[in-house]
Amino acid sequence: MDVLNVPWFSVVVGSVFVYFLYRRLWKVQSGLPLPPGPPPLPIVGNLLQLGGGKATEVMLALSQQYGPLMTLRLGTKTVMVVSSPAMAKEVLKTQDHNLAGRWVLQAAKTLDQHKSSIGWAEYGPHWKKLRRISSTELMTSRRLQALQHLRSEEIFRTVRLIFEERGKRVNISHTVFYTGLNLLGKMIFSASVFDPNNPESMEFKDAFSLSMKLAGTPNVADFFPFLAFLDPQRLCRQMAINFRKVHKFLDVYIQDRVAKRGKNVEQNKDADKDFLDVLLDFSGPDLTIKDIRALIFELFMAGSDTSATTIEWAMAELIRNPHTMKRVQEELDQVVGHNRRVEESDIDQLPYLHAAVKEVFRLHPPIPLLVPHQAENSCEVAGYSIPKNSKIMVNVWAIGRDPTVWEEPLKFIPERFLEGDKSKIEYKGQDFELLPFGAGRRICMGLPLAHKMVHLVLAALAHSFDWALPDGLPSEKLDMSDELGAALKKAQELTAIPTPRLPHHLY
Repeated sequence: MDVLNVPWFSVVVGSVFVYFLYRRLWKVQSGLPLPPGPPPLPIVGNLLQLGGGKATEVMLALSQQYGPLMTLRLGTKTVMVVSSPAMAKEVLKTQDHNLAGRWVLQAAKTLDQHKSSIGWAEYGPHWKKLRRISSTELMTSRRLQALQHLRSEEIFRTVRLIFEERGKRVNISHTVFYTGLNLLGKMIFSASVFDPNNPESMEFKDAFSLSMKLAGTPNVADFFPFLAFLDPQRLCRQMAINFRKVHKFLDVYIQDRVAKRGKNVEQNKDADKDFLDVLLDFSGPDLTIKDIRALIFELFMAGSDTSATTIEWAMAELIRNPHTMKRVQEELDQVVGHNRRVEESDIDQLPYLHAAVKEVFRLHPPIPLLVPHQAENSCEVAGYSIPKNSKIMVNVWAIGRDPTVWEEPLKFIPERFLEGDKSKIEYKGQDFELLPFGAGRRICMGLPLAHKMVHLVLAALAHSFDWALPDGLPSEKLDMSDELGAALKKAQELTAIPTPRLPHHLY
């Protein structure tokens, strides 16, 4: 039977009618209007406008016409788009208690993954427990410091592999992604998880990568939820196949550890525990093995793909701006020298490197619209009503390009963070001009780890090698176009040729 012949059209028209009736009644009852926005078309709303280009760019253009707090109608969903630091502060700080819910996308609901997810779980007691364990047991300075040697070992294993194949092209994104997987594997399981010679390892890597790709694919069922059971694009079906492969791989490590603990095998001291041991210490009715697996899956997603994307953008900007690369390397030479490798303890003494990373986050935020929020309660922002269950998207990509906030916003200028009024800006959720990890209750749990990984990997690559584009391509010709998916990636993956710049025994 042709889906178009069933009465979906009547259902859609009815849904749209109910929405506009609700919108009118809300305005009457609250005395406040919704934020302004472009007139929606029947049924589809403003979806066709977003389909004409990258969502970040289209939303930026619309916000310049309708303001930094704007209403869009995306199918049956009412979406508020935030495009300025002031509005971001209102939404993520002042009204955080009302707007800390989640718009859970259909892909995240696959196999009920969202119910055990810190990123996607509904705001409530279970989410608070997951978040508390993460912030007080996993992402503490003490825990991360105890696992510092694992990060250094894995990063310099990568440096050694690059050195051994010197003269060959290096795919920065792939190299850093594999490094991130193994680094997280060491921190979570005390084991490397990526081995190109292991079929199970390759299946995990492929399924994991495809899951990230599917998660970034626009899904019509997110905007017309009554179509979810049909899964019209087969995205959730494909997602389930890949989730099961990832779960199967992770379960081997989890069940093996559970079995060893059950046999009273001597446990590590608290300071030496990996993330899995910590999570199993809290296991019980409120933290099931399913919850633990979902948290581990989320740690891999947050720590590998987005960090690899950020490092690829950083290397692209440094190669494209040789004077910036030179200054980064001069700072490293001054602090670290040429007789040893850069260590994590050096990072705090590298202010220009920090400035360069901030500039990368400003121009290339890994999640440019953040993970969407949902209003748990109706509230008022800037004189406008935000109805309960409306969705909120924060366009941090647009905020990073706002000419009223940033001088010469399209240029890569790390120096802006070393002097003047921008010198004290950080990206830890308190400065709303720079929000790559979000802010408030829903700030990214992996921020402390990502901060360490990005800086150390970038420092190691810049300190260990000089980099040039293949085929003698001038640095200014490097393609910097992007594509929007689960993360903001380079449209063309960065490949570069390394030349060692340290004594060979250091590799």
